[in-house]
Amino acid sequence: MRLQNPTFRLATIVGLSLGILLPQALAAQFGLAARGSTLGIGVEVSYRVNRVVGVRAGGNYFEFSKDATIENIDYTATPTFESGTAILDFYPMGGSFHLSGGLLLNRNEGRLDAKLNSNIDIGGRTYTPAEVGSLVGTVDFKKTAPYLGIGFAGRGRISILFDLGVGFTGTPRVDLIGQTPLTGPEKAEFDARVAQELAEVRADIEDKSYLKYHPVLSLGLKIGF
Repeated sequence: MRLQNPTFRLATIVGLSLGILLPQALAAQFGLAARGSTLGIGVEVSYRVNRVVGVRAGGNYFEFSKDATIENIDYTATPTFESGTAILDFYPMGGSFHLSGGLLLNRNEGRLDAKLNSNIDIGGRTYTPAEVGSLVGTVDFKKTAPYLGIGFAGRGRISILFDLGVGFTGTPRVDLIGQTPLTGPEKAEFDARVAQELAEVRADIEDKSYLKYHPVLSLGLKIGF
């Protein structure tokens, strides 16, 4: 056999090329997943580019209401979790374990409605329910946040997903709006008391550095294609 034969050389090149490319092609896998996490209930699409790299994108939503007490004021709190994810996964050993980095498209927010069924202390002064028309707080975050995490993602036809990470969402942005039927100097004092209450809430949030991070714990089920 002569190695200089053009046909042999072409076959050798093609064979080597397939040997390099075929494992990557076989490793590529689309996936569609349902997830439950601290980001909400979501769906996700993924693509395993090769043995060591994968990409995925998803969306999450969840809303509920609960009672909360902030600075001695009772509220009905309604958090709304609404976010998207764009994540790159690195599989250092080519298996299920991966390191992740990407972005959270963060539209999480919350609403706080003060309960006015009894007297309420605003900024150091007590008001009756008749003197307070409403007291409403809002909470939101910066709209994009870096994400880092680790996880496991099987490559079978049906596989369990697990992710643990953190979104660097920054300090929550809080506002507080009060309405009152009071007029004149009494209304001016009411507005000043609401502003004082807001300043105290913001100072309390600034003291809690852990509120700058959104922990992500996620479990899911994926169907591969």
